[in-house]
Amino acid sequence: MKKISALVLSLALGGTLAAQTPKFTPDHGALLDGKTIVKANLTSPAFRNYSFAVERVLTKGLGLQLGVATMPKGSLPFASALDKFGGEVSLTNLKIKSFYLTPELRWYTGGGYGHGFYLMAYYRYQTYNLSGYDLKAKVSTNSSANEKEIRLALSGDIKSNAIGVGLGAQWFLGSNKNIVLDWNIVGVHAGKAKLTLTGDYSSNSGLTDQEIEDLRKQVGENISELPVVKIADQDVKIDPNKKNVSLDNIASPWGWLRASLSIGFRF
Repeated sequence: MKKISALVLSLALGGTLAAQTPKFTPDHGALLDGKTIVKANLTSPAFRNYSFAVERVLTKGLGLQLGVATMPKGSLPFASALDKFGGEVSLTNLKIKSFYLTPELRWYTGGGYGHGFYLMAYYRYQTYNLSGYDLKAKVSTNSSANEKEIRLALSGDIKSNAIGVGLGAQWFLGSNKNIVLDWNIVGVHAGKAKLTLTGDYSSNSGLTDQEIEDLRKQVGENISELPVVKIADQDVKIDPNKKNVSLDNIASPWGWLRASLSIGFRF
């Protein structure tokens, strides 16, 4: 009987102590209501990219985030290393700048207020501006003995729209749980892009119809070597009178992966 009484007493005391320990709520240790998180991407500067996000906790287990990123105009990251693989295009001379906007819905599977393991669904709008896309080509009508060297300089932009899914984990750290660590483990998105490029080419003499077709094919092949850009030869327009090459608003499949580590603060 005494043992039973002691057990009941210990359970009662344990329940009382548990009831006195409050569960985490967003306003715990927060400067405001604790439902707004501002973050900076720690990994993006390695790719000459600067990325920030604001997340709003909508309710238990659900959050909405808006991310923005920009890459100032400059050389393509790791261009010199990629140029070692050879090719007709010098990536070292290529200049690029970009901007993207990413609305994202997060579902925290453990029901946390903005923390824990999460699944995400997102939309991404992204633009790239390209310049200094210099190409050297050799065209011929019949044999390599009659080859003509063509130099071509292109500039333009790529605009893409994509939908994606992914997963990650987010932690609240510190005594007030205000320091936020967000690990975007992996995400994948796919959609469509529109490509516009134009430029002039130089040649010591006029081009025959066969040489123009040869140039068209080489331009198409080289542009298709850009990441996730696929075009057909007929998309390349060549004006031999103006010595101009252009691709006007050409649709292309688009897809990419994303992963990041961000640090932030919860208000």
